[in-house]
Amino acid sequence: METVILVGVNTLKVQESFQDQLDECIGLCQACNYDVVQVITQNMDYTDRQTCVGSGKLVEISEITHQQDIDKVVFLNRLSASQVSHITEALETEVLDRTGIILEIFAKRARTKEAQIQVEMATLQYELPRLALSDTSSDQQRGGSDVKNKGKGETKLELNRRDIVRRISQLKKELSSLDTQSQIQKQQRLKSKLPMIALVGYTNAGKSSLMNRILKINDANEDKQVMEKDMLFATLDTSVRKVNFASKKEFLLFDTVGFVSNLPTELIEAFKSTLAAAKEATLLLHVIDCSNERYEVFEKATEDTLKRIEANNIPVIKVYNKVDNAIDRDKTDGVYISCKTGEGILELLQTIEEKLYPNEVTVTCLIPYDQLSMIQNLKQNATIEFLSDDEHGKIVRVTCSKDIAQSIEVFQLGENENE
Repeated sequence: METVILVGVNTLKVQESFQDQLDECIGLCQACNYDVVQVITQNMDYTDRQTCVGSGKLVEISEITHQQDIDKVVFLNRLSASQVSHITEALETEVLDRTGIILEIFAKRARTKEAQIQVEMATLQYELPRLALSDTSSDQQRGGSDVKNKGKGETKLELNRRDIVRRISQLKKELSSLDTQSQIQKQQRLKSKLPMIALVGYTNAGKSSLMNRILKINDANEDKQVMEKDMLFATLDTSVRKVNFASKKEFLLFDTVGFVSNLPTELIEAFKSTLAAAKEATLLLHVIDCSNERYEVFEKATEDTLKRIEANNIPVIKVYNKVDNAIDRDKTDGVYISCKTGEGILELLQTIEEKLYPNEVTVTCLIPYDQLSMIQNLKQNATIEFLSDDEHGKIVRVTCSKDIAQSIEVFQLGENENE
């Protein structure tokens, strides 16, 4: 495991918020298999244009880096190409910022072809502005305006830049091709008229665990389970599964990539097709880890990201997960569950169904043989399930609006199942 020092400049003047960001970045480093041996902070009105932390603090970091034989230095703050160049030269070690760490994690976790292309494209777009300053030792002298020959270093850099631009263009074409396939799949889903429900939330809140718990209720087949792991960004790819309610109604459940605070622009841009599952959903399940003391901070980070991808107007059910270790149970705007114990899962499914079908009821009817044509009429606006034959007619279960239920009330057996 490589050792790193985490450096952060607090320009927010709000210590609690700054500490949240540091803690999150430590988690990101751990997810990248880095051992954070020391955290160095600096309070400034604004970051230094060349060194981010100031020349004096940079000398201090350099001494610690060499004394402890540190492998890498990670900056919480976003670094410009110029800052990376100056800091790397001063520290004589690899320097990354928070965006670079997230990109490393994504590169390691990408499994599908689409995710791999998205990550590579985001990484190249992130590295492109840093290319010109990546090799300060190269001969980059240029002749006057009438001299056509360029320095060897400059020529090499321009070739590298062109290669990167060309590669980004190629990746966009590949992604567009895959997106065409996704659009076909999307059209098929739309034709099915099944509601689309997307799991969203801060990374490691338990979205994949919730999907598996719901799938387990529907089908014990483990082949349908998705990968889950206790770490940030355990899954990057969107998984889709068909799920049945107890009433036999169906919906599509999407597991999306997790969010973090201030999700880098490169990733939002590159993962548009993956994040589209949230943007195009009928309903969002916002999964929140209520056992974490900072869950309200993470909740806000998810809401901010949904706003950035223009998915903030979609109906939402807040799902407070890990209730078995909850900090509190004071919230009344959602459903408390535990993916570990199964508590609250059935209540959540009922809440989802009520949200999707607020005006629907399920009734059991005896349709006389001389009025079986009514069944054909009902099929246009209701879901019919045949139960059995009776000497007087056919017994069916009808799921329909309350208005239709009232119109066939004379044929109903027993009480309304939804009331």
